[in-house]
Amino acid sequence: MLNGIGGRSIAEAKANLSYKEALSWMAYAEQNGTLNLGRKIEHGFAMLATMINSVHGGKAKFEDFLPHRGPDTESVEASAQDIFKLLQSVKG
Repeated sequence: MLNGIGGRSIAEAKANLSYKEALSWMAYAEQNGTLNLGRKIEHGFAMLATMINSVHGGKAKFEDFLPHRGPDTESVEASAQDIFKLLQSVKG
């Protein structure tokens, strides 16, 4: 389970955590960010690197110092015309 909250497995968490307690943990996580210690450390180092970069005249943003974790979630919707063009290119 997430950082041992409620137990070491989902079954233990279901047995040990009440609904009210689960809601409390969710509210805590929303207010304080991730409970993952590794990510908190990464964010701390990224903040430090951003401040050092800024002091030395750099233009880097906070996000520039965070590790990239997979593809962007931004999606682009295709129009009917785009799909038709794609099918035409495959036809050949």
